[in-house]
Amino acid sequence: MTQIETKTIIKALTAQEAADCLCSLLEPQRRTERVALHEASGRVLADDFITPFPMPPFRRAAMDGYAVCSQDLVEAGPDNPTTLTVVGEIKAGSGLALQSQFQQMQSGQRQSARIFTGAPVPEQWDTLIVQEAIPLEQRRLNPGSIQLYKAFRQGEHIAEAGEDIAAGAMALASGKVLHAKEIAILASFGQAQVSVYEKPKVAVIPVGDELLSPGDSFIPYHIYDANSYMAAARLQELGAVVQRFAPVPDDVEAIADALTLALSQYDLIITIGGVSVGDYDFVAQAAEAAGGSALFRKVLMRPGKPTSGFIADNRLIISLSGNPSACFAGLELLVKPTVLKAAGYIDYKNRFLQGTLASGLDKSSPFTRFVRSIAYWQEERLFVEPLGRDRSGNIAAFAHANALAVIPPGARGAVKGETVSLLPLAGF
Repeated sequence: MTQIETKTIIKALTAQEAADCLCSLLEPQRRTERVALHEASGRVLADDFITPFPMPPFRRAAMDGYAVCSQDLVEAGPDNPTTLTVVGEIKAGSGLALQSQFQQMQSGQRQSARIFTGAPVPEQWDTLIVQEAIPLEQRRLNPGSIQLYKAFRQGEHIAEAGEDIAAGAMALASGKVLHAKEIAILASFGQAQVSVYEKPKVAVIPVGDELLSPGDSFIPYHIYDANSYMAAARLQELGAVVQRFAPVPDDVEAIADALTLALSQYDLIITIGGVSVGDYDFVAQAAEAAGGSALFRKVLMRPGKPTSGFIADNRLIISLSGNPSACFAGLELLVKPTVLKAAGYIDYKNRFLQGTLASGLDKSSPFTRFVRSIAYWQEERLFVEPLGRDRSGNIAAFAHANALAVIPPGARGAVKGETVSLLPLAGF
C-alpha cells in the first residue's frame, strides 16, 4: 500500500463521509505484477494495452461462400445468369501459398473460389457470395462452377484488415477491470500474460470472549464466529488476499498484539466486535496501544453506529460492530469501496439506486438506517421490500436480502410508496 497522509477527524461521520475519509487516505495503487491470462479475470489492468497489429490481422471471409470479382457480375440478372468457374478452395488457416496459387486471378476471367468463414481472402477477389445464394442441389451436382442471377455489392461479407481496430490503438485503458470480454481482446492479440495491480492483503480479526470457531465443540452461552467468515468471504469476492485470524479475547494486550502482527504484514486490517463503549470493548484502546490514532469513532448509521476508523503505521484499521447486521452494513458501506480503491479500481464508490418502498417502516431513528431488503422490478419500476424480523442481531435475513434500503433519519420512519435510495447487494 502506498504512503498514507495522516489526518485526524475523531468525530461522528455519516456513512458516506466515513467511506470518503478512508478512501481519501489511499493513493492510487501502484504495485503491479504479471499474471497468466487465464488467471486475470476480475483483476485490474495496470498498463494501457496498445494493439501490436490490426484486427482482423488480414483480409478474411465473414461467411461461408464463394470469393468473386464483383465486376464479373455487373451484367448478371434473372434472364442473364453469369457462370463462374470454381478454381479452388480456401479454408481457415490457409497459408501464404494462397498468394501464388491465386495471384493470376483477375476481373473479367469469371473465376471464383470456394471459401469458408475466417479464411484469408486473396486481393484478387473483392466480394464474397454466401453459399445460401447457390442452391444446394447445384453445389452438389456441379461443384466446379456457380451460376448467379444478380450483381453483388463490392466488399460484401469480407472483413478488411484493421476494420475492427487498427495497429497501435489503445484497446484497453489502465484501470479497466478484466472480465470475459476484456480477456477475449487480450487473447485475440496473443497475450499470454498481463500486467495487473496487486491484490490488497487484508487481515480480519474477530474479537470477543464468547466466540467459538466453526468446528469447535459447542460451549453453552457462547456463539460461533460467523462475522469473520462472512467478512473474509466478501473480501475475497472483492478481490483481496485475506487472512482470517482466530477469535481474540476481550483483552487490550491480546487485541493490541494481534493488531501489531497484522500491521506488519497486511495492507488493511478489519476488526469485528469490541468497538462500542461497554466495559469490555477494548478495540479503541488496543489500536492506540498498537500505535494507531483515531480517524473517526462513530458513524451516524443504524445498525453500526460504533463503527470506527484508525490509522497506524501507514495502514488503515476499520473496526466494525460485532452485531451481524451492523457488520454486514459496514462491510458494504465502508470496507467495500476502500478495498476496491486499494485494488486499483477507478470506479470504487458505492452506487445507489432509487426505488419505491413496497411497505412502510414505522420505526424512527435519529440516524440513517440501512435495512436489509428485497429489491425487485415490476412493470419497469424498481420496488424495495424491507425484510420482516430484520432485527440487528438476526443472521437468517442475509440469505434473502439483495439490497440495503436507505431510510433517512427522522421521527416518522418511512411510508409505503415513498421513494428511497437503495444499495444493491450481490444477487440483485
